[in-house]
Amino acid sequence: MKKNNKLVLLGAALTMTAGLSMVGASVNADQVINAGQYTESAQQLQQIFTNKNKNFSLKEVSVENHNDNKQEPVYELEGFNAKKTQSAKMIVNAEKTNEVIKNKTKKMSSSDKKDANALNVNDVKKSPVDAINLAKKYASVTGNPTSWKLEMTKVNGNETPVYEVEFDGTATAASSSSASSAKSSSVKNAKAKKSSKASSKKATKSAKKVTVKLNATNGNKIAVENDD
Repeated sequence: MKKNNKLVLLGAALTMTAGLSMVGASVNADQVINAGQYTESAQQLQQIFTNKNKNFSLKEVSVENHNDNKQEPVYELEGFNAKKTQSAKMIVNAEKTNEVIKNKTKKMSSSDKKDANALNVNDVKKSPVDAINLAKKYASVTGNPTSWKLEMTKVNGNETPVYEVEFDGTATAASSSSASSAKSSSVKNAKAKKSSKASSKKATKSAKKVTVKLNATNGNKIAVENDD
């Protein structure tokens, strides 16, 4: 009977350990990268792409966290061949761009052909660094971008290279009324004052997901999309 109890306890311990491991993996999967560290130019990324995909045009580039538990920052490069019969997707280690993780081609569908607009890298006058700095200013958030993308998008009816920079941080714009109220309050009780300060601080800092779209030729703001 004692032996059975030991087996039961051992099984429970193993189950708990496995459960904790799964939770840990889930937490790791939710972590994000600082995409602002990876700022290869459009010209450099096009060279990396065409080195493995001859006679292909680059359509889109992006920096994001690879879809695994290694938290590996990657460049995703997408494009198509001259006849628009084949599309290619390449994933490159963002820290070692000579390390190709994936390079796969497939037949293009009719809808893919319709949406296939080549990225003219010569029109990209703003570097990723410029775009990220401008986007941070427009987003009004602290922290670093979690991803950025460059692709052709219609702006005022014209196909234009556009940066899309995403932040998932804390809003920096303070609530002036809350701050003013907290400052002018003449609370005698120290605990009440501390509580008021904490409340004000909480009011001025909130989780905020912001996506900023910029014209890659001149850096002009196209849109700022908030998802609180």
